[in-house]
Amino acid sequence: MSDTAAKPHKAIKMAQVIVLALITVGVCVSSINSMRANAWFFNAKNTLQGLNSQADNTLNIELAQSAISLASELDPTHPHYHEVFAHVKLLQLNPANTDDAIAHNLRVLKQAEARLLESVKYRQTWAETWVALAKVVSYQEGPTDRVFEYIEHAKRVGPYKIDVHLGVIEIALMNWQQLSPKYKALYVNELKLAAKHGHKFSRAFDIAKQVDALPILCLSLKFGAHFDPVRTSWMFKKQCK
Repeated sequence: MSDTAAKPHKAIKMAQVIVLALITVGVCVSSINSMRANAWFFNAKNTLQGLNSQADNTLNIELAQSAISLASELDPTHPHYHEVFAHVKLLQLNPANTDDAIAHNLRVLKQAEARLLESVKYRQTWAETWVALAKVVSYQEGPTDRVFEYIEHAKRVGPYKIDVHLGVIEIALMNWQQLSPKYKALYVNELKLAAKHGHKFSRAFDIAKQVDALPILCLSLKFGAHFDPVRTSWMFKKQCK
């Protein structure tokens, strides 16, 4: 082979080697970033598991946010990191009824909503994320059509999941005075489905107490054969005296 013919051949070979090397470097960098992101994720998870309901958790919540923020920066397409970030943000809600607290809470809810939207963008098959998104938006807007749309997404991918049923029940109880007929029908249907989960239904009473709507839940359960097992249960007798 002449030198003239060999030069283009060598150039092509060199180009192939360079491309392969760049691909290898890219894969290595991506793998390293994923490993680092996973480490920060577990850092955040362990910090959250160590929270104490009887103590001031402000510092630990900030540490968890820093860790999960780094994880999502290193691996921005990982849906679970965005969901955990949203969860951490919601822990920062201020229960005070002041103008500053209300403004702070609106910012927190918007940030949580943005992260949950990122999560469902990369993973549309996790019902719990859709129902979390529905709840966060309902805190801001009430029982709107957008909230209903997110609930429908949750029901499509997790029609028999207790977390979906309880999420809908929570949204309905929080917004009871504003519920449209379609929301009330949805509430009754999800209540029936949740009642089929046996002892797990006790969480519905906890939710009702948290949103100051236990009398509404108890009244809802007093009628209909669907709720016979609930009405004879210890949890009903304890909560609905």
